[in-house]
Amino acid sequence: MVNLIRRNSVRKSVTVLAALTLAVPGFAGLSIAVVQDNDDIPKWTIALFINADNNLEICYDDFTYPWLCALPDSDEVDIVSWVDRLSTTGYEIVEFSGEDTTTSYVETELGFGLSSTLRDFLMWTATKHQSENLAVIMWDHGSAWRSFSSDDTDGSRMYGPDLDRALKDADISLDILGFDACSMSSMERLYEVGYSGYVDIMVASEELVPGNGFPYDSMFTPLMQDPTRTPMQVAGDMVMGWESYYHQSQRVNLAAIDVNKFMSAMDSFSEWTDDMIDGIDLFKNAYNHAVKDAYADCGTQFQLDMIDLAELLYEELAGYPVSDERTALSESTLGLTDALKDTVVAISTSAVTRDTHGMTVYWGWYGSWNSLEARYLETLWFPNETGWGEFLELFNLK
Repeated sequence: MVNLIRRNSVRKSVTVLAALTLAVPGFAGLSIAVVQDNDDIPKWTIALFINADNNLEICYDDFTYPWLCALPDSDEVDIVSWVDRLSTTGYEIVEFSGEDTTTSYVETELGFGLSSTLRDFLMWTATKHQSENLAVIMWDHGSAWRSFSSDDTDGSRMYGPDLDRALKDADISLDILGFDACSMSSMERLYEVGYSGYVDIMVASEELVPGNGFPYDSMFTPLMQDPTRTPMQVAGDMVMGWESYYHQSQRVNLAAIDVNKFMSAMDSFSEWTDDMIDGIDLFKNAYNHAVKDAYADCGTQFQLDMIDLAELLYEELAGYPVSDERTALSESTLGLTDALKDTVVAISTSAVTRDTHGMTVYWGWYGSWNSLEARYLETLWFPNETGWGEFLELFNLK
C-alpha cells in the first residue's frame, strides 16, 4: 500500500511578506509580488506546456492556438502557455485574454523533454499566475508509459519517473493534469502521477489523439462562463467538450480519473496480481483468451484496456471447475473491476471504442516482452511495487 502525503501548494499560500524571485531561463530574474488575499486572485489558471518542437508544430498553429483565442475572456480565469517550436530558437510565453493575446519571446532554447524545464514551468505558473485552482495540460506526442514530450532540437524526452520528479521538485499541487497526447491514460502513468502526491484528477486518452488534439473552446467555455466550477466539474466539462467535438465518428477516447481513488485501488490490484500468479498454471489459457479479446490501444498494440481485460477474464474463469484458486481469482477480479470503475469521473467513447473504460495496462505479448522487459522493469515503479512485473515475467516464461 502506498501512503500519500498531500503537499501544500505555493499557489495556495496566502501569508507572504515579500515578493518572490523566480529564475526563469532567458530572464536575469523575475520578481513577482504574491497576492496575500485569496479574494484578490483568480479562481483558475489553465496552463499549457506545449512541446511543438517536432512535427506537431502545425497542429498548434492550426487548432490549439485558434481554439484558445476563441475562449471568452474572464478576469477569474488565466490562460497561459509556454510554447517551444521546431522552426524557431527559444520559446514563447503566451497569455490569452479572448482574442487579445500577449506573446513574449525568450531566446534561450530549452529542452521541453526535460523534467527540469517542466519544473520551471510549473513554478513560473504558480508564482506568476497564482490562483485558487490550477489545471496543467501537457501537449505533445505520448506513448503510454514509454515516453512523452519529445523535443527534436535537443533530443530530450521524458521517461519513467521524470514527471514525478518535476512535480516533486516544483512542489506545486495540481487540481487537474491533462495530457493532450496519445495513449497516456495507462495505469503505469497514473501510478507515477499518483505516487507524486500532487495531482487530484488526470484527464487523458488511452487511444491515439487526433492531430486536432483537445478542442479547448468546447472544453473550457463552461469554466470561462462560470469560474466557480469545481475541479470535478471542470474535468467533466473537458470530457463533454471532447465528446461534442469528436462525436462517434473516430477511434477516440477520453477519460477523467480520480487519482487518489486510483491509488487506493492499488491494494485491490496487488491482491489480484497475487492471485494471477497463484493461478498461472491452472488458468493460463484463460489469460490468453482474455488478452486476445481485450481492447488494445491501436497506437501501441501492447496496452490493453484494464477493465475490459478483467471482465473478460471473469467470464473465462466461469468455465473452469470450482476450486479455491478459481474462487480467489474470480473474487479478486470482480473486486478490482469495481474498484477501478469507481475511479472514473467521466469518460467519452465512440462506437469503435465502446470497450474502453478509462485506463490501460501493459501486457507483454506479440513478442514485445523480449524487447521491452528491461525497460519496463528498470524504469518504472508500477510493475515492481504492485507485483505486475513479477507476473509478466512468469507468464512469459511459461
